[in-house]
This record gives sequence, C-alpha cells and structure tokens, in this order.
Amino acid sequence: MRLILKEKTDLNETEVEIRYKERDGEVENLISAVNSAHDRLIGFKDNGDSVPVSFVKILYFEAVDRYVFAYTSASVYKIRNTLYELEELCRAKGFVRISKSGIVNLNAVRKISPDEGRKLRLLLANGETVIVSRGFVGDLKRAIGIKEEA
Repeated sequence: MRLILKEKTDLNETEVEIRYKERDGEVENLISAVNSAHDRLIGFKDNGDSVPVSFVKILYFEAVDRYVFAYTSASVYKIRNTLYELEELCRAKGFVRISKSGIVNLNAVRKISPDEGRKLRLLLANGETVIVSRGFVGDLKRAIGIKEEA
C-alpha cells in the first residue's frame, strides 16, 4: 500500500479518495478509520464546560469512583456514558476492554510487554502505560489478531 498526501488550499473541506484493486479487509479498515475520524463524544471539563472530543484523540477510558474519564494526550474529560455503553459504542472504532475499569484505543498502543501475573503492560502514544488484566488478555489478543476467535 502507498500513501499519497497532497495539500490543496482551495478546498472547502478535506477530501479522502481510496483507490484499490480489490475491496479487502485492509480497504475496509481504511474506510472505517476515515469514517470514524469525525465521530465525537461530549466530554466535560472540571469547570463544567462541555467539549466535543474526537474518538481518534482518545487514548483510553477509565472508570474511577463511579465516574468515567476519557484521556487524550492533552486533557482529561468526564464522560456521562458508562463503560458498558462505551465498550459497545467504541468496539468498531478500534477500542477494546482491558480491565473492569478500562478501555483502550488500540491505535494509541505503541508497545505491548508482559507484566507479572500473566498481565500485559501497554505503552501508549503519550508515554503513559496501562495494564491489561489477565482476564482481558485474550480479548486484547483477539482484537489485534494474535489469537483466534473463541
């Protein structure tokens, strides 16, 4: 696959053209990624302001003390959805459940390392690490294609 980027200053909005010989899984993933780039979720700052947050910028979600937070490289937002709702909403966007209290964006994972107790440690794009509980290791492996579906 080749990637060609061209800046055109006379456009009113960004255009994406995908050329392919065969519409296979790789092409479908590209289409899905482009379509989900404008998907947003409403997040709330500490001062109460509501802010639209793009799913592609979210590194992970975490539930803490009955609240759910979305973490980006730059900010943390309180989210009004439950983790169960987010898990369903985000599955097709490249997110996977990694613990009872966490969901991670697979596109933000830079490195996967073994951790003690058959857990995994994920290094994210912003340098943070999150732990995959051993009960969710299989789900992560299936999501990244290194374990067959059960």
